[in-house]
Amino acid sequence: MTGNVLAVMGGVGVVALVGLYVYAWSVPTLQVFGRALLRGPARDGNVALTFDDGPSSPYTGQILDVLRERGVTATFFLCGGNVERHPEIARRIVAEGHTIGNHTYSHPFPYFRRRSFFAAEIDRTQDVIEKVTGQRPRIFRPPFGARWLGMYGVLAERNLPLINWSDTGYDWREGVDIAAETLKHLRPGSIILLHDGKRVYPPPLVDRSGTVNALPAIIDGARRAGFTFVSVVNFLPSA
Repeated sequence: MTGNVLAVMGGVGVVALVGLYVYAWSVPTLQVFGRALLRGPARDGNVALTFDDGPSSPYTGQILDVLRERGVTATFFLCGGNVERHPEIARRIVAEGHTIGNHTYSHPFPYFRRRSFFAAEIDRTQDVIEKVTGQRPRIFRPPFGARWLGMYGVLAERNLPLINWSDTGYDWREGVDIAAETLKHLRPGSIILLHDGKRVYPPPLVDRSGTVNALPAIIDGARRAGFTFVSVVNFLPSA
């Protein structure tokens, strides 16, 4: 009996350790195993507005309309599969002066993946985006903000800084006041996470109307508080 109890306890301990290990890789703000840019310098009142998972139709276009009307520069972390689906929107993002980043090709969960898997996802997306837009992304954001063992080595070889975020509107949750959540803790150097797509789901499964509707209030509220919107690359050490 004692042996069985010890075996069970040992098994529970292993599961707990594995859970903690995965958790440390999963939380976007934790830096246990590798660095990620979470915010920029707390100077000049600059903040960076970023959108993940696009491009999608019609939401990315609607977001671009709002940004153009209000004269705002943003950063779009694009999925390669969505760029192939909507090349004309990806080209519009670049043509209107926004920054593009790599968000993998298929938006996979990163856990227990091999280094070669990350290399293939990242390289395929780099090639697709460059072919469609003429620009090769200089920055990377992992799906869900989560990381895993081989990812950092691949990024280092390709000189792609990993960028997560400090603030979010939680626009993937139901019933959230996206504008209020985004503005709640905003301060100089904040990197804001929003979404213009949903993984690489087909258009009928994507609804980012809440983000589109909240965007004017986010921009106007941030400006009233004295903030200026810049590309996230302005926050890189070499910028």
